[in-house]
Amino acid sequence: MTRRQFLKYAGATAALLGLSETLIPEIARALEEAVAGKPPVIWIQGQNCTGCSISFLNTNYPMVAEIVLDKLSVRYQPNVMAAAGEVAQKAIEDTAKEMNGKYVLVVEGPVPTKEEGRFCTFGLEEKTISFNGFQRREDKPMIAWMEELVPGAAAVIALGNCASFGGIPAANASVTGTTPVHEIVKDIAKDKPVINIGGCPPHPDWFVGTVLDYLINKRVPELDEHNRPKVFFGRLIHENCERRASFDAGLFLEDWNDNNPDMKLCLFKLGCKGPVTYADCPTRRWNSGVNWCVGANAPCHGCAEPTFYKNLSPLYEPLPEVHFAGLTPMVDTLGWIGAAATAAGIGAHYLYKQLGKKESEGGES
Repeated sequence: MTRRQFLKYAGATAALLGLSETLIPEIARALEEAVAGKPPVIWIQGQNCTGCSISFLNTNYPMVAEIVLDKLSVRYQPNVMAAAGEVAQKAIEDTAKEMNGKYVLVVEGPVPTKEEGRFCTFGLEEKTISFNGFQRREDKPMIAWMEELVPGAAAVIALGNCASFGGIPAANASVTGTTPVHEIVKDIAKDKPVINIGGCPPHPDWFVGTVLDYLINKRVPELDEHNRPKVFFGRLIHENCERRASFDAGLFLEDWNDNNPDMKLCLFKLGCKGPVTYADCPTRRWNSGVNWCVGANAPCHGCAEPTFYKNLSPLYEPLPEVHFAGLTPMVDTLGWIGAAATAAGIGAHYLYKQLGKKESEGGES
């Protein structure tokens, strides 16, 4: 990479993190120092669909090959590495031993804990078991890998909603014991920093930007109450939605068969969770800035939130306990949405201006 290309890369990093152009020289210097030793990364997968990895592979600037080969030393990532079997497992074990306290542990997918964690395994234990009359090495559960790798990690990144908060696997947690990464880490090393990157899947910028921020500043970035980077999860989707004007005017799409391209109707009644979801999807957009869910005429499913999936489903129905008879909500039963979401930005519009004033205590519903 030439010096010109490197400075261009530093400029893109500044834009990615929302920083001033005046910081580009400082960013370039910090990146040069950071990548000199190629920070090691171990990327393991629990109860996942691999969607978070696929999203990461769609990053365009910097290209994924630059990140994996030049900026970081990705020692283990099952979807991009050539090695397999014992060779791949040895890469994890050697990195954990040689780079103790220096590697970043990326975890994709939550960790099942019931049945001794046997719902999710990869690699092999040293101990053997009898199988059809033969001795074979026992499968190694995800929870065992966490117990082995968390203590030596400099930091842990829970990538995607499932890893961060349980996501879709948590809807069946009573069977598998699905547990978010931060809870597992807390039990193993309670002071270990954990960064949650929500999304199903997360935008590649959210992961790449978080890693670069960590490398440049040599500290965990500023996080919100759910341990998500504020630079990406600091504002409600509803605040920047291109259909906010329709919401304010009370213009809602109520039938998917309606087809009027001139009317960008609000999708709230058909399940949009934008009013309770914090992410920068409307401004960052996906696929190199081409589009995002609402722009493609699909409601936001709230996939960046801790309440996704179980408490935000059914996906194509309005937020729970909100009734639209005469556009008046049963505000007293908003439950988990609560005053926090109201105060965060949708308050006056959501509860008073568009949906009517709160009914008096004991009034008719």
